[in-house]
Amino acid sequence: MTIKKYLQIFSVFIIVLLTFIKCSKVVKTENHTINSKHSDSLIKYISTSNNSTLSKKKRYQIIDSSLKYIEINPNISNKKKVLSKISYSLRNLNDSLRFRNVNNQLLNLSKKNNDSTGIADAYWDLGYFFYVNKVNDSAFYNYNKAQDIFTKLDSIKSTAILQYTNAVLQREVGDFSGSEINTVNAIKKFKKIKAYNHIFDCYNNLGAISSSLSANKRAIEYFNKANIYLDSFSSSKYERFLTINNIGVSHKNLGEFDNAIINFEKIINIDSLKHNNPNFYAKVLTNLASTKAALNTTENLKPIYQNAITLINNNDFVKATIYSHFADYLASKNEIYSAIYFAKNSRILSLKTENTSSLLRSLELLSQIDKNNGNKYSQEYITLTKKLQKEERDIKDKFARIRFETDEFIKENELLDNKNKLLGKEKQLLTSIAITVLVIAFAVLIITLLRIKNKELKFKQQQQETNQEIFNLLMQQQGKFQEGKKLEQERISQELHDGVLNKMLGIRLVLTGLNKRNDPESIKQRSELIKELAELSEEIRTVSHELNTASYQKVHNFIEAIKTLVKTFRVASPEINYNFIFSESVDWDNINSDIKINLYRILQEVIQNSVKHAKAKNIFINFEATETKINVIIEDNGIGFYQKKQKSGIGIRNISSRIKKIKGEWTIKSNIGIGTSITLYIPYDIKSENKKIA
Repeated sequence: MTIKKYLQIFSVFIIVLLTFIKCSKVVKTENHTINSKHSDSLIKYISTSNNSTLSKKKRYQIIDSSLKYIEINPNISNKKKVLSKISYSLRNLNDSLRFRNVNNQLLNLSKKNNDSTGIADAYWDLGYFFYVNKVNDSAFYNYNKAQDIFTKLDSIKSTAILQYTNAVLQREVGDFSGSEINTVNAIKKFKKIKAYNHIFDCYNNLGAISSSLSANKRAIEYFNKANIYLDSFSSSKYERFLTINNIGVSHKNLGEFDNAIINFEKIINIDSLKHNNPNFYAKVLTNLASTKAALNTTENLKPIYQNAITLINNNDFVKATIYSHFADYLASKNEIYSAIYFAKNSRILSLKTENTSSLLRSLELLSQIDKNNGNKYSQEYITLTKKLQKEERDIKDKFARIRFETDEFIKENELLDNKNKLLGKEKQLLTSIAITVLVIAFAVLIITLLRIKNKELKFKQQQQETNQEIFNLLMQQQGKFQEGKKLEQERISQELHDGVLNKMLGIRLVLTGLNKRNDPESIKQRSELIKELAELSEEIRTVSHELNTASYQKVHNFIEAIKTLVKTFRVASPEINYNFIFSESVDWDNINSDIKINLYRILQEVIQNSVKHAKAKNIFINFEATETKINVIIEDNGIGFYQKKQKSGIGIRNISSRIKKIKGEWTIKSNIGIGTSITLYIPYDIKSENKKIA
């Protein structure tokens, strides 16, 4: 056969092949059309499950039958849309388990079909699910995944909405700088597409951030900017009233009470709002009453607070807020019994609804006016404040880590895209080879081009391998840095807990007792405690300079320091008998500084635990030494505890850590109703022994 004949045969083959492919597509299209009709009817059917007038049982029946239909017909068209509708219905029914299951199906289907929009929507739904259930770090993680996909798709509106959503979440957990950055970026995008309703929301969020940072003048500017955009879209009256209320609160925080009252009364004078949105109206009434109370007005404000309380409609969060403000007002009028009643109810509702601001307000008031339980509420207030501060730091760290991990996720997707492109190029090469067989005349030229392309691919592959090695080295270095940082943080945390925190607690206990007495001795003791506070300030400064060796060298007269420590506890808890015995002949000041400071901290921690938890009447401390080691015994006759059931708190962990630092050993024995005994064995070279009782 001639070359011409070969070409004719291959041409016929290609025509037949293309015809077959075209016919297959037609059949597939026809099937798709039939399925589309079924899926559209199914979507309408699923939508009825969102009808709140139906019983919960009936709504679940609709969802169950829909899922059964999908199971029987797995190749239904628009399956993603159907699953999305079911996911939305389950979310409305608060069915967490089944929602997660359907959402996972939706995510896997979108990934299988390389549907980036579907993947992003699934992450978005999952983020909202976690947000509603108050799992903020998981919500932020999924919102970021969705945002990054929409950014890659150049979907300006979806990207901007998710940036704003993340900004609101960040503001709620105290990450104000991150929230501000996301909000500003969202505003830029919304302005491009003229989404004025979203711009209004963004400026309101910036105002709320400024209020949280006590920048109330700037907050008023942002709220006024938000008002400008209200006329640019079809807004409800509630949105305008919300902004007016926010401006009023900012004026109140600035001490501009007259301006605040003007804004609140603008809303109060709208009778329809009282019926349409009673909870919001009640909040504004409370703001008005609190502002007037701050002005020390002679007006009886009780009817305003009582009116606000009667308006609340099944909203314990708002009720907790109003109760706490009403309790403050009653206390200012010396109606202590009523103030305690409302403050306690505010505390209960705040714990139930996680209303932290009202909880702190009620606890602070109860610690001042409830004489019988003031110390308990004061301790609860301090504990809650520390917990909130820790949670705020933790969530900020989590958000930063999630942002970093999400960036890594983007890079991985980019690598996958590059691999897909390489696979596409390989297919093109195979097609090119097939064409070279068919078109013999161009064989030499095509082979030459393929060689050139192969060289380029090898060069790119080498570049990628080199870049990956550099990246791995950077990540190893970052890991070492983080490990060192973590160790240093643990050390500083330990110093703050064992030194500063315990000393502050001791001083607070003493001052609480002394504030009730004005005799010369009490005045003298208060003066000494003020001096100790100054020393404590110096200690905090020392800790902030990384607790270097110089801080350890500040313990000069070791035994005197121990005596002072015992004296402090003796003054704070005079009902307890303290007995301190030590070896007089030992030159304690020449002991290694590491041993002295760690021994001091351990003793401080153990005595504190005996005073705080053991309910002991006698505490015995014995310092003795042999030629090879120091022995320290601390005993109390408190209530004791079950050692097997006792969990190791931070105090026990710190004692173990400190003993390990100075290469010592320790034992703890405790019996219920008898007391607790702790013995420390610290290796050291000391000669002679003579006891002296302090």
